[in-house]
Amino acid sequence: MLMMKFGQAPTNMFRAVNRVGEGYDVIMKDGYALHLSDRELQRTGAASRFTGHDGEMIKDANFALAVFVKRKQLSSADGGVTPSFDAVLSHSLEGETTFNMLKGMGMAAFMHRVSLEDAKLAAFAVMETNSFGSALVHNEVAHGFGRKLRVDRSHLYVLSDPDKPDVKPRPVVDSAAGRSIQRNAQKPTVVLTGFDAVERKFGEFFDLSSHASVIKMMMMRFGQSPADMFEKLVAAGDGYDITMRDGFELHLSAQELTQTTEASRFAGSEKGIMQDANFMLAAYAKRKQIMSTDPAINRRFDSALAKTLNGDSVYNVLKGMGMIGFLRIVPPSKIQEKGAVSVVDGYHGSGAFVLDGVKHRHGNKEAVGRVWGYMLAQGIPAESTIDSAGKTAKISDVPIGVQPANIWSGFYQGFEGNCVTVSAIKAAMMKYGQNPLGIYKSITETTEGYSVTMRDSCTVRLTHAELEQAKKSARFAGDDKGMLRDAIFLYAVSAKRAQMENHEFRAAEGFETAMETLNDGESPGDALRRLGLFAFTRGSSVQELAEGVTGTLANFQHSVVVVGGVFDDYGFKRQLKTSEWMRNDGQALKLV
Repeated sequence: MLMMKFGQAPTNMFRAVNRVGEGYDVIMKDGYALHLSDRELQRTGAASRFTGHDGEMIKDANFALAVFVKRKQLSSADGGVTPSFDAVLSHSLEGETTFNMLKGMGMAAFMHRVSLEDAKLAAFAVMETNSFGSALVHNEVAHGFGRKLRVDRSHLYVLSDPDKPDVKPRPVVDSAAGRSIQRNAQKPTVVLTGFDAVERKFGEFFDLSSHASVIKMMMMRFGQSPADMFEKLVAAGDGYDITMRDGFELHLSAQELTQTTEASRFAGSEKGIMQDANFMLAAYAKRKQIMSTDPAINRRFDSALAKTLNGDSVYNVLKGMGMIGFLRIVPPSKIQEKGAVSVVDGYHGSGAFVLDGVKHRHGNKEAVGRVWGYMLAQGIPAESTIDSAGKTAKISDVPIGVQPANIWSGFYQGFEGNCVTVSAIKAAMMKYGQNPLGIYKSITETTEGYSVTMRDSCTVRLTHAELEQAKKSARFAGDDKGMLRDAIFLYAVSAKRAQMENHEFRAAEGFETAMETLNDGESPGDALRRLGLFAFTRGSSVQELAEGVTGTLANFQHSVVVVGGVFDDYGFKRQLKTSEWMRNDGQALKLV
Protein backbone atom coordinates (compact mmCIF):
# COMPACT_ATOMS: atom_id res chain seq x y z
CA MET A 1 0.00 0.00 0.00
CA LEU A 2 2.91 2.37 0.68
CA MET A 3 4.34 1.62 -2.75
CA MET A 4 1.01 2.35 -4.44
CA LYS A 5 0.59 5.56 -2.43
CA PHE A 6 4.06 7.06 -2.69
CA GLY A 7 6.02 4.99 -5.21
CA GLN A 8 7.96 1.74 -5.20
CA ALA A 9 11.45 3.03 -4.35
CA PRO A 10 12.52 3.53 -0.72
CA THR A 11 13.31 7.16 -1.63
CA ASN A 12 9.57 7.55 -2.34
CA MET A 13 8.31 5.71 0.75
CA PHE A 14 10.66 7.62 3.09
CA ARG A 15 11.51 11.31 3.33
CA ALA A 16 15.21 10.73 2.71
CA VAL A 17 17.52 7.77 2.05
CA ASN A 18 21.28 8.44 1.79
CA ARG A 19 24.19 6.05 1.43
CA VAL A 20 26.53 6.57 4.39
CA GLY A 21 29.51 4.28 5.06
CA GLU A 22 28.43 0.63 5.09
CA GLY A 23 24.73 1.36 5.22
CA TYR A 24 22.01 3.99 4.85
CA ASP A 25 20.77 6.99 6.80
CA VAL A 26 16.98 7.00 6.60
CA ILE A 27 14.52 9.72 7.60
CA MET A 28 10.94 8.47 7.70
CA LYS A 29 7.94 10.59 6.78
CA ASP A 30 7.14 11.24 10.45
CA GLY A 31 10.69 12.59 10.99
CA TYR A 32 12.13 9.49 12.69
CA ALA A 33 15.80 9.07 11.72
CA LEU A 34 17.93 5.92 11.87
CA HIS A 35 20.93 4.22 10.34
CA LEU A 36 20.51 0.83 8.66
CA SER A 37 23.64 -1.22 8.06
CA ASP A 38 24.28 -3.41 5.03
CA ARG A 39 24.45 -6.45 7.31
CA GLU A 40 21.02 -5.68 8.76
CA LEU A 41 19.62 -5.28 5.28
CA GLN A 42 21.14 -8.60 4.21
CA ARG A 43 19.79 -10.35 7.32
CA THR A 44 16.31 -9.07 6.54
CA GLY A 45 16.45 -10.18 2.93
CA ALA A 46 17.55 -13.67 3.98
CA ALA A 47 14.81 -14.00 6.60
CA SER A 48 11.78 -12.34 5.00
CA ARG A 49 11.11 -15.00 2.35
CA PHE A 50 9.31 -12.48 0.14
CA THR A 51 8.48 -14.10 -3.19
CA GLY A 52 7.45 -12.78 -6.61
CA HIS A 53 8.60 -12.30 -10.19
CA ASP A 54 9.93 -8.73 -9.81
CA GLY A 55 13.38 -8.83 -8.24
CA GLU A 56 13.67 -5.05 -7.84
CA MET A 57 10.31 -4.82 -6.09
CA ILE A 58 11.31 -7.58 -3.67
CA LYS A 59 14.57 -5.74 -2.98
CA ASP A 60 12.67 -2.52 -2.22
CA ALA A 61 10.20 -4.38 0.00
CA ASN A 62 13.05 -5.91 1.99
CA PHE A 63 14.57 -2.45 2.45
CA ALA A 64 11.28 -1.12 3.83
CA LEU A 65 10.94 -4.12 6.15
CA ALA A 66 14.51 -3.69 7.41
CA VAL A 67 13.82 -0.04 8.22
CA PHE A 68 10.70 -1.05 10.18
CA VAL A 69 12.65 -3.66 12.16
CA LYS A 70 15.49 -1.22 12.85
CA ARG A 71 13.04 1.33 14.23
CA LYS A 72 11.42 -1.36 16.37
CA GLN A 73 14.85 -2.35 17.69
CA LEU A 74 15.76 1.22 18.64
CA SER A 75 12.35 1.75 20.24
CA SER A 76 12.67 -1.43 22.31
CA ALA A 77 15.55 -0.31 24.51
CA ASP A 78 14.90 -1.29 28.11
CA GLY A 79 16.91 0.50 30.78
CA GLY A 80 19.50 1.48 28.19
CA VAL A 81 19.87 -2.10 26.90
CA THR A 82 18.89 -2.49 23.24
CA PRO A 83 18.02 -5.99 21.95
CA SER A 84 19.92 -7.30 18.95
CA PHE A 85 18.65 -6.62 15.44
CA ASP A 86 18.38 -10.36 14.77
CA ALA A 87 16.25 -10.92 17.88
CA VAL A 88 13.85 -8.11 16.93
CA LEU A 89 13.71 -9.35 13.34
CA SER A 90 12.85 -12.85 14.50
CA HIS A 91 10.13 -11.53 16.81
CA SER A 92 8.68 -9.30 14.10
CA LEU A 93 8.46 -12.18 11.64
CA GLU A 94 6.07 -13.90 14.03
CA GLY A 95 3.48 -11.30 13.02
CA GLU A 96 2.57 -7.65 13.51
CA THR A 97 -0.72 -5.78 13.65
CA THR A 98 -1.52 -3.51 10.73
CA PHE A 99 -1.75 -0.58 13.13
CA ASN A 100 1.78 -1.11 14.47
CA MET A 101 3.21 -1.75 10.99
CA LEU A 102 1.84 1.52 9.68
CA LYS A 103 3.04 3.49 12.71
CA GLY A 104 6.45 1.82 12.53
CA MET A 105 6.72 2.76 8.86
CA GLY A 106 6.21 6.42 9.75
CA MET A 107 2.61 6.60 8.56
CA ALA A 108 0.99 8.04 11.70
CA ALA A 109 -0.09 11.22 9.89
CA PHE A 110 -1.37 9.34 6.83
CA MET A 111 -3.13 6.28 8.26
CA HIS A 112 -6.86 6.10 8.90
CA ARG A 113 -9.05 3.24 10.02
CA VAL A 114 -12.33 3.60 8.12
CA SER A 115 -15.50 1.65 7.56
CA LEU A 116 -15.68 -0.85 4.72
CA GLU A 117 -18.05 1.49 2.89
CA ASP A 118 -15.67 4.44 3.14
CA ALA A 119 -12.71 2.27 2.15
CA LYS A 120 -14.33 1.79 -1.27
CA LEU A 121 -13.42 5.42 -2.01
CA ALA A 122 -9.71 4.56 -1.73
CA ALA A 123 -7.80 2.81 -4.48
CA PHE A 124 -5.99 0.56 -2.01
CA ALA A 125 -6.53 -0.48 1.61
CA VAL A 126 -5.22 -3.05 4.06
CA MET A 127 -7.38 -5.57 5.90
CA GLU A 128 -6.28 -7.24 9.12
CA THR A 129 -6.58 -11.01 8.91
CA ASN A 130 -6.29 -13.79 11.45
CA SER A 131 -3.25 -14.36 13.66
CA PHE A 132 -1.69 -10.91 13.10
CA GLY A 133 -1.69 -11.03 9.33
CA SER A 134 -2.87 -8.55 6.71
CA ALA A 135 -4.07 -8.48 3.11
CA LEU A 136 -3.99 -5.74 0.48
CA VAL A 137 -7.47 -4.74 -0.71
CA HIS A 138 -8.08 -3.43 -4.24
CA ASN A 139 -11.44 -3.12 -5.97
CA GLU A 140 -13.19 -4.76 -2.99
CA VAL A 141 -11.03 -7.90 -3.27
CA ALA A 142 -8.35 -8.83 -0.72
CA HIS A 143 -5.03 -10.29 -1.85
CA GLY A 144 -2.73 -12.39 0.32
CA PHE A 145 -0.19 -15.17 -0.28
CA GLY A 146 -0.75 -14.75 -4.02
CA ARG A 147 -4.45 -15.59 -3.69
CA LYS A 148 -7.69 -13.64 -3.73
CA LEU A 149 -9.49 -13.49 -0.39
CA ARG A 150 -12.91 -12.36 0.76
CA VAL A 151 -13.05 -8.97 2.51
CA ASP A 152 -14.57 -10.00 5.85
CA ARG A 153 -13.68 -7.09 8.15
CA SER A 154 -15.94 -4.15 8.97
CA HIS A 155 -13.05 -1.65 8.99
CA LEU A 156 -9.91 -1.28 6.87
CA TYR A 157 -6.79 0.88 6.97
CA VAL A 158 -6.13 3.43 4.22
CA LEU A 159 -3.50 6.08 3.55
CA SER A 160 -4.42 9.66 2.70
CA ASP A 161 -2.63 13.01 2.54
CA PRO A 162 -2.58 14.70 5.95
CA ASP A 163 -3.95 17.95 4.52
CA LYS A 164 -6.19 16.49 1.80
CA PRO A 165 -7.76 13.21 2.86
CA ASP A 166 -9.02 11.24 -0.12
CA VAL A 167 -11.44 9.29 2.04
CA LYS A 168 -13.63 10.43 4.91
CA PRO A 169 -11.93 9.13 8.08
CA ARG A 170 -14.11 8.10 10.96
CA PRO A 171 -13.05 7.61 14.56
CA VAL A 172 -12.42 4.09 15.79
CA VAL A 173 -15.68 2.84 17.22
CA ASP A 174 -15.17 1.29 20.63
CA SER A 175 -17.18 -1.94 20.56
CA ALA A 176 -18.11 -1.33 24.21
CA ALA A 177 -19.21 2.27 23.75
CA GLY A 178 -22.74 3.02 24.86
CA ARG A 179 -23.03 -0.15 26.89
CA SER A 180 -23.99 0.41 30.50
CA ILE A 181 -21.18 -0.18 32.95
CA GLN A 182 -23.62 -0.58 35.81
CA ARG A 183 -24.19 -4.03 37.23
CA ASN A 184 -27.41 -5.82 36.40
CA ALA A 185 -26.47 -9.47 37.09
CA GLN A 186 -28.41 -10.59 34.01
CA LYS A 187 -27.29 -14.06 32.94
CA PRO A 188 -26.83 -14.81 29.22
CA THR A 189 -29.80 -16.44 27.52
CA VAL A 190 -27.73 -18.09 24.78
CA VAL A 191 -24.47 -18.97 26.49
CA LEU A 192 -23.81 -22.01 24.29
CA THR A 193 -24.41 -20.47 20.85
CA GLY A 194 -24.14 -16.75 21.61
CA PHE A 195 -20.38 -16.86 21.19
CA ASP A 196 -17.63 -19.46 21.00
CA ALA A 197 -13.99 -19.83 20.09
CA VAL A 198 -13.35 -21.04 16.56
CA GLU A 199 -11.45 -24.26 16.06
CA ARG A 200 -7.84 -23.74 15.07
CA LYS A 201 -6.76 -24.69 11.58
CA PHE A 202 -4.04 -27.18 10.78
CA GLY A 203 -0.62 -25.75 11.66
CA GLU A 204 -2.00 -22.79 13.61
CA PHE A 205 -0.86 -21.84 17.09
CA PHE A 206 -4.26 -20.42 17.96
CA ASP A 207 -6.64 -21.58 20.67
CA LEU A 208 -9.04 -19.50 22.75
CA SER A 209 -11.19 -22.41 23.90
CA SER A 210 -10.01 -22.09 27.52
CA HIS A 211 -10.68 -18.36 27.52
CA ALA A 212 -14.13 -18.71 25.97
CA SER A 213 -15.06 -21.49 28.41
CA VAL A 214 -13.96 -19.50 31.46
CA ILE A 215 -15.77 -16.36 30.26
CA LYS A 216 -18.97 -18.38 29.79
CA MET A 217 -18.69 -19.79 33.30
CA MET A 218 -18.12 -16.29 34.68
CA MET A 219 -21.16 -14.99 32.81
CA MET A 220 -23.29 -17.76 34.30
CA ARG A 221 -21.97 -16.99 37.78
CA PHE A 222 -22.00 -13.17 37.86
CA GLY A 223 -23.88 -11.94 34.79
CA GLN A 224 -23.07 -11.30 31.14
CA SER A 225 -21.87 -7.71 31.43
CA PRO A 226 -18.17 -7.06 32.16
CA ALA A 227 -19.41 -4.74 34.92
CA ASP A 228 -20.86 -7.84 36.60
CA MET A 229 -17.76 -9.95 36.10
CA PHE A 230 -15.37 -7.26 37.37
CA GLU A 231 -15.29 -5.61 40.77
CA LYS A 232 -15.29 -2.16 39.19
CA LEU A 233 -15.51 -0.81 35.63
CA VAL A 234 -15.30 2.91 34.90
CA ALA A 235 -14.99 4.77 31.59
CA ALA A 236 -11.77 6.81 31.82
CA GLY A 237 -9.69 8.73 29.31
CA ASP A 238 -9.21 6.72 26.13
CA GLY A 239 -10.74 3.55 27.55
CA TYR A 240 -11.61 1.94 30.86
CA ASP A 241 -10.23 1.63 34.37
CA ILE A 242 -10.85 -1.92 35.57
CA THR A 243 -10.59 -3.54 38.97
CA MET A 244 -10.86 -7.31 38.77
CA ARG A 245 -12.51 -9.27 41.55
CA ASP A 246 -9.14 -10.21 43.04
CA GLY A 247 -8.21 -6.53 43.32
CA PHE A 248 -5.91 -6.33 40.28
CA GLU A 249 -6.18 -2.91 38.61
CA LEU A 250 -5.47 -1.99 34.99
CA HIS A 251 -6.36 0.51 32.28
CA LEU A 252 -7.60 -0.85 28.94
CA SER A 253 -7.55 1.52 25.98
CA ALA A 254 -10.11 1.61 23.18
CA GLN A 255 -7.34 0.75 20.72
CA GLU A 256 -6.40 -2.37 22.69
CA LEU A 257 -10.03 -3.41 22.83
CA THR A 258 -10.32 -2.96 19.06
CA GLN A 259 -7.16 -5.00 18.46
CA THR A 260 -8.54 -7.82 20.57
CA THR A 261 -11.92 -7.79 18.87
CA GLU A 262 -10.32 -8.08 15.45
CA ALA A 263 -7.92 -10.85 16.51
CA SER A 264 -10.09 -13.10 18.68
CA ARG A 265 -12.23 -14.66 15.94
CA PHE A 266 -15.05 -15.23 18.41
CA ALA A 267 -18.13 -16.29 16.48
CA GLY A 268 -21.75 -16.76 17.45
CA SER A 269 -25.36 -15.75 17.10
CA GLU A 270 -25.43 -12.75 19.46
CA LYS A 271 -23.43 -9.58 18.84
CA GLY A 272 -23.84 -8.30 22.40
CA ILE A 273 -22.40 -11.36 24.12
CA MET A 274 -19.48 -11.43 21.65
CA GLN A 275 -18.70 -7.80 22.51
CA ASP A 276 -18.74 -8.66 26.21
CA ALA A 277 -16.52 -11.69 25.64
CA ASN A 278 -14.00 -9.64 23.66
CA PHE A 279 -13.91 -7.06 26.46
CA MET A 280 -13.05 -9.78 28.96
CA LEU A 281 -10.40 -11.24 26.68
CA ALA A 282 -8.82 -7.81 26.17
CA ALA A 283 -8.62 -7.24 29.93
CA TYR A 284 -7.02 -10.68 30.34
CA ALA A 285 -4.39 -9.89 27.67
CA LYS A 286 -3.72 -6.50 29.28
CA ARG A 287 -3.10 -8.17 32.64
CA LYS A 288 -0.78 -10.64 30.92
CA GLN A 289 1.17 -7.71 29.47
CA ILE A 290 1.49 -5.98 32.84
CA MET A 291 2.52 -9.13 34.69
CA SER A 292 4.96 -10.52 32.12
CA THR A 293 8.65 -10.65 32.99
CA ASP A 294 9.47 -10.89 29.27
CA PRO A 295 10.37 -7.32 28.18
CA ALA A 296 9.06 -7.95 24.65
CA ILE A 297 5.61 -8.76 26.05
CA ASN A 298 5.64 -6.29 28.94
CA ARG A 299 6.25 -3.32 26.63
CA ARG A 300 3.69 -4.12 23.92
CA PHE A 301 0.03 -5.04 24.17
CA ASP A 302 0.02 -6.71 20.76
CA SER A 303 2.79 -9.07 21.90
CA ALA A 304 0.76 -10.01 24.98
CA LEU A 305 -2.30 -10.51 22.80
CA ALA A 306 -0.35 -12.72 20.40
CA LYS A 307 0.81 -14.82 23.35
CA THR A 308 -2.78 -15.03 24.60
CA LEU A 309 -4.02 -16.31 21.24
CA ASN A 310 -1.67 -19.29 21.48
CA GLY A 311 -3.87 -20.80 24.21
CA ASP A 312 -3.48 -21.43 27.93
CA SER A 313 -4.60 -23.77 30.69
CA VAL A 314 -7.98 -23.23 32.31
CA TYR A 315 -6.29 -22.60 35.67
CA ASN A 316 -4.11 -19.82 34.28
CA VAL A 317 -7.07 -18.20 32.55
CA LEU A 318 -9.11 -18.30 35.77
CA LYS A 319 -6.26 -16.59 37.63
CA GLY A 320 -5.77 -14.03 34.88
CA MET A 321 -9.48 -13.20 34.91
CA GLY A 322 -9.34 -12.40 38.64
CA MET A 323 -11.12 -15.57 39.77
CA ILE A 324 -8.53 -16.84 42.26
CA GLY A 325 -10.91 -16.20 45.17
CA PHE A 326 -13.75 -18.15 43.56
CA LEU A 327 -12.19 -21.07 41.72
CA ARG A 328 -12.70 -24.54 43.16
CA ILE A 329 -11.24 -27.81 41.91
CA VAL A 330 -14.10 -30.31 41.82
CA PRO A 331 -14.39 -34.08 41.22
CA PRO A 332 -16.30 -35.70 38.32
CA SER A 333 -19.37 -36.28 40.49
CA LYS A 334 -19.83 -32.53 40.97
CA ILE A 335 -19.31 -31.76 37.29
CA GLN A 336 -21.95 -34.29 36.26
CA GLU A 337 -24.68 -32.93 38.55
CA LYS A 338 -27.76 -31.50 36.87
CA GLY A 339 -27.49 -27.73 36.57
CA ALA A 340 -23.75 -27.73 37.26
CA VAL A 341 -21.63 -25.20 35.35
CA SER A 342 -17.93 -25.95 35.10
CA VAL A 343 -14.84 -25.89 32.89
CA VAL A 344 -12.40 -28.71 32.17
CA ASP A 345 -8.95 -28.78 30.61
CA GLY A 346 -8.34 -30.34 27.22
CA TYR A 347 -5.09 -30.96 25.37
CA HIS A 348 -2.24 -28.49 24.78
CA GLY A 349 -3.76 -25.41 26.40
CA SER A 350 -7.36 -25.98 25.39
CA GLY A 351 -10.50 -26.07 27.53
CA ALA A 352 -14.20 -26.87 27.35
CA PHE A 353 -17.36 -25.46 28.91
CA VAL A 354 -19.46 -28.05 30.74
CA LEU A 355 -23.19 -27.70 31.39
CA ASP A 356 -25.32 -30.48 32.91
CA GLY A 357 -22.46 -32.95 32.49
CA VAL A 358 -22.11 -32.28 28.75
CA LYS A 359 -18.90 -30.82 27.36
CA HIS A 360 -19.25 -28.07 24.74
CA ARG A 361 -16.43 -26.86 22.52
CA HIS A 362 -16.38 -25.45 18.98
CA GLY A 363 -20.10 -26.22 18.65
CA ASN A 364 -19.61 -29.92 19.41
CA LYS A 365 -21.03 -31.91 22.32
CA GLU A 366 -19.64 -34.90 24.16
CA ALA A 367 -19.92 -36.58 27.54
CA VAL A 368 -17.55 -35.03 30.05
CA GLY A 369 -16.27 -38.37 31.36
CA ARG A 370 -14.44 -39.01 34.63
CA VAL A 371 -12.35 -35.86 34.83
CA TRP A 372 -11.76 -33.24 37.47
CA GLY A 373 -12.56 -29.65 36.61
CA TYR A 374 -13.19 -26.15 37.93
CA MET A 375 -16.26 -24.39 39.27
CA LEU A 376 -16.79 -20.90 40.66
CA ALA A 377 -17.91 -20.74 44.28
CA GLN A 378 -21.38 -19.41 44.86
CA GLY A 379 -22.08 -16.70 47.40
CA ILE A 380 -22.14 -17.83 51.03
CA PRO A 381 -25.74 -17.88 52.33
CA ALA A 382 -26.61 -14.90 54.49
CA GLU A 383 -26.14 -15.43 58.19
CA SER A 384 -27.59 -13.23 60.90
CA THR A 385 -25.06 -10.77 62.26
CA ILE A 386 -24.98 -9.21 65.70
CA ASP A 387 -26.88 -6.23 64.33
CA SER A 388 -28.86 -5.84 61.13
CA ALA A 389 -26.14 -3.74 59.46
CA GLY A 390 -23.33 -6.23 60.11
CA LYS A 391 -21.10 -4.85 62.80
CA THR A 392 -17.41 -4.46 61.93
CA ALA A 393 -15.50 -6.79 64.19
CA LYS A 394 -12.96 -5.48 66.68
CA ILE A 395 -10.13 -7.92 66.17
CA SER A 396 -7.01 -5.99 67.17
CA ASP A 397 -5.96 -3.25 69.56
CA VAL A 398 -3.60 -1.84 66.92
CA PRO A 399 -5.02 0.84 64.56
CA ILE A 400 -5.58 -0.23 60.96
CA GLY A 401 -2.46 0.19 58.81
CA VAL A 402 0.05 0.43 61.67
CA GLN A 403 3.00 -1.97 61.35
CA PRO A 404 3.96 -4.29 64.22
CA ALA A 405 6.21 -2.81 66.89
CA ASN A 406 8.51 -5.85 66.64
CA ILE A 407 8.02 -8.06 63.61
CA TRP A 408 10.80 -10.41 64.80
CA SER A 409 9.99 -11.63 68.30
CA GLY A 410 6.46 -10.28 68.59
CA PHE A 411 5.35 -13.60 67.11
CA TYR A 412 7.32 -16.29 65.35
CA GLN A 413 7.21 -19.90 64.22
CA GLY A 414 7.08 -22.30 67.14
CA PHE A 415 7.58 -25.58 65.31
CA GLU A 416 8.64 -26.90 61.89
CA GLY A 417 6.04 -27.08 59.14
CA ASN A 418 4.09 -23.83 58.87
CA CYS A 419 6.94 -21.49 57.91
CA VAL A 420 5.28 -20.50 54.60
CA THR A 421 2.19 -19.30 56.44
CA VAL A 422 4.22 -17.55 59.17
CA SER A 423 6.43 -15.67 56.69
CA ALA A 424 3.39 -14.67 54.61
CA ILE A 425 1.53 -13.34 57.68
CA LYS A 426 4.57 -11.30 58.69
CA ALA A 427 4.98 -9.88 55.17
CA ALA A 428 1.28 -8.96 55.07
CA MET A 429 1.51 -7.23 58.46
CA MET A 430 4.46 -5.16 57.26
CA LYS A 431 2.63 -4.18 54.06
CA TYR A 432 -0.91 -3.54 55.35
CA GLY A 433 -0.45 -3.25 59.11
CA GLN A 434 -0.78 -5.71 61.99
CA ASN A 435 -4.56 -5.39 62.32
CA PRO A 436 -6.34 -8.04 60.16
CA LEU A 437 -8.90 -5.38 59.19
CA GLY A 438 -6.16 -3.73 57.11
CA ILE A 439 -5.18 -6.97 55.41
CA TYR A 440 -8.69 -8.13 54.53
CA LYS A 441 -11.45 -6.24 52.73
CA SER A 442 -13.89 -6.61 55.62
CA ILE A 443 -14.51 -8.54 58.84
CA THR A 444 -17.99 -8.57 60.39
CA GLU A 445 -19.27 -10.27 63.50
CA THR A 446 -21.82 -13.07 63.24
CA THR A 447 -23.75 -14.91 65.90
CA GLU A 448 -21.18 -17.74 65.83
CA GLY A 449 -17.98 -15.90 64.98
CA TYR A 450 -16.82 -13.86 61.99
CA SER A 451 -17.48 -13.37 58.29
CA VAL A 452 -14.25 -12.42 56.50
CA THR A 453 -14.05 -11.11 52.94
CA MET A 454 -10.55 -11.03 51.51
CA ARG A 455 -9.08 -8.65 48.95
CA ASP A 456 -9.65 -11.25 46.22
CA SER A 457 -13.40 -11.38 47.13
CA CYS A 458 -13.19 -14.80 48.75
CA THR A 459 -15.49 -14.92 51.80
CA VAL A 460 -15.11 -17.41 54.65
CA ARG A 461 -16.99 -17.96 57.91
CA LEU A 462 -14.93 -18.65 61.03
CA THR A 463 -16.49 -19.70 64.31
CA HIS A 464 -15.29 -18.84 67.81
CA ALA A 465 -14.70 -22.57 68.39
CA GLU A 466 -12.46 -22.82 65.31
CA LEU A 467 -10.48 -19.80 66.43
CA GLU A 468 -9.84 -21.55 69.76
CA GLN A 469 -8.69 -24.66 67.88
CA ALA A 470 -6.29 -22.50 65.84
CA LYS A 471 -4.61 -21.16 68.98
CA LYS A 472 -3.48 -24.71 69.77
CA SER A 473 -2.64 -25.90 66.25
CA ALA A 474 -0.68 -22.82 65.13
CA ARG A 475 1.85 -23.24 67.97
CA PHE A 476 3.05 -19.69 67.50
CA ALA A 477 5.49 -18.22 69.98
CA GLY A 478 6.26 -14.59 70.81
CA ASP A 479 6.47 -11.85 73.42
CA ASP A 480 3.62 -9.62 72.09
CA LYS A 481 0.23 -11.02 73.15
CA GLY A 482 -1.69 -8.65 70.86
CA MET A 483 0.41 -9.56 67.84
CA LEU A 484 0.05 -13.26 68.64
CA ARG A 485 -3.72 -12.87 68.76
CA ASP A 486 -3.78 -11.11 65.39
CA ALA A 487 -1.44 -13.68 63.81
CA ILE A 488 -3.56 -16.58 65.07
CA PHE A 489 -6.67 -14.97 63.58
CA LEU A 490 -4.93 -14.70 60.19
CA TYR A 491 -3.77 -18.31 60.50
CA ALA A 492 -7.30 -19.49 61.38
CA VAL A 493 -8.85 -17.68 58.40
CA SER A 494 -6.17 -19.17 56.12
CA ALA A 495 -7.00 -22.65 57.41
CA LYS A 496 -10.70 -22.02 56.85
CA ARG A 497 -10.01 -21.06 53.26
CA ALA A 498 -7.88 -24.18 52.85
CA GLN A 499 -10.86 -26.19 54.09
CA MET A 500 -13.20 -24.51 51.59
CA GLU A 501 -10.76 -25.13 48.73
CA ASN A 502 -10.03 -28.71 49.82
CA HIS A 503 -6.30 -28.01 50.02
CA GLU A 504 -4.14 -31.08 49.31
CA PHE A 505 -7.40 -32.86 48.36
CA ARG A 506 -8.12 -33.58 52.03
CA ALA A 507 -8.70 -30.28 53.84
CA ALA A 508 -12.45 -30.49 53.22
CA GLU A 509 -12.60 -33.32 55.78
CA GLY A 510 -12.72 -30.69 58.54
CA PHE A 511 -11.08 -27.65 60.09
CA GLU A 512 -8.56 -29.75 62.03
CA THR A 513 -7.41 -31.45 58.83
CA ALA A 514 -7.23 -28.09 57.08
CA MET A 515 -4.83 -26.81 59.75
CA GLU A 516 -2.72 -29.95 59.30
CA THR A 517 -2.30 -29.07 55.61
CA LEU A 518 -0.91 -25.68 56.64
CA ASN A 519 1.49 -27.29 59.10
CA ASP A 520 3.10 -29.91 56.87
CA GLY A 521 5.05 -27.71 54.44
CA GLU A 522 3.90 -25.80 51.36
CA SER A 523 5.01 -24.12 48.16
CA PRO A 524 6.08 -20.46 48.28
CA GLY A 525 3.19 -18.15 47.46
CA ASP A 526 0.41 -20.50 48.62
CA ALA A 527 -0.01 -18.72 51.95
CA LEU A 528 -0.06 -15.24 50.40
CA ARG A 529 -2.79 -16.45 48.05
CA ARG A 530 -4.82 -17.82 50.98
CA LEU A 531 -4.55 -14.41 52.62
CA GLY A 532 -6.30 -13.06 49.50
CA LEU A 533 -3.16 -11.32 48.21
CA PHE A 534 -2.49 -13.16 44.94
CA ALA A 535 -3.10 -10.06 42.80
CA PHE A 536 -0.67 -8.07 44.91
CA THR A 537 2.15 -10.64 44.90
CA ARG A 538 5.10 -10.25 42.53
CA GLY A 539 8.30 -12.12 41.98
CA SER A 540 11.43 -10.59 43.49
CA SER A 541 15.08 -11.58 43.96
CA VAL A 542 17.34 -12.23 46.89
CA GLN A 543 19.37 -9.19 45.85
CA GLU A 544 16.28 -6.94 45.94
CA LEU A 545 15.30 -8.22 49.37
CA ALA A 546 18.85 -7.75 50.64
CA GLU A 547 18.69 -4.12 49.52
CA GLY A 548 15.67 -3.47 51.74
CA VAL A 549 12.48 -4.55 49.94
CA THR A 550 10.07 -6.44 52.22
CA GLY A 551 9.11 -9.92 51.09
CA THR A 552 9.43 -13.64 51.65
CA LEU A 553 12.35 -15.88 50.70
CA ALA A 554 12.08 -19.65 50.42
CA ASN A 555 14.30 -22.56 49.56
CA PHE A 556 13.49 -26.25 49.51
CA GLN A 557 13.46 -26.50 53.30
CA HIS A 558 12.33 -23.22 54.85
CA SER A 559 10.61 -19.86 54.24
CA VAL A 560 11.42 -16.58 56.01
CA VAL A 561 10.25 -12.97 55.95
CA VAL A 562 12.82 -10.34 54.99
CA VAL A 563 12.44 -6.75 56.20
CA GLY A 564 15.02 -4.05 55.61
CA GLY A 565 17.63 -6.57 54.47
CA VAL A 566 17.18 -8.63 57.65
CA PHE A 567 15.50 -12.04 57.76
CA ASP A 568 13.56 -13.69 60.57
CA ASP A 569 15.30 -16.67 62.17
CA TYR A 570 12.66 -17.96 64.60
CA GLY A 571 12.31 -14.56 66.24
CA PHE A 572 15.94 -13.48 65.84
CA LYS A 573 17.25 -10.94 63.33
CA ARG A 574 19.89 -12.08 60.80
CA GLN A 575 21.56 -10.04 58.07
CA LEU A 576 20.65 -11.47 54.66
CA LYS A 577 23.72 -10.31 52.77
CA THR A 578 26.14 -12.24 55.00
CA SER A 579 24.01 -15.40 55.26
CA GLU A 580 23.81 -18.66 53.36
CA TRP A 581 20.47 -17.41 51.95
CA MET A 582 22.34 -15.16 49.47
CA ARG A 583 21.94 -17.64 46.66
CA ASN A 584 19.88 -17.55 43.47
CA ASP A 585 18.18 -20.93 43.87
CA GLY A 586 15.52 -19.66 46.29
CA GLN A 587 12.16 -18.09 45.49
CA ALA A 588 11.68 -14.47 46.49
CA LEU A 589 8.27 -12.77 46.59
CA LYS A 590 7.11 -9.27 47.47
CA LEU A 591 3.82 -7.44 47.97
CA VAL A 592 3.02 -4.37 45.87
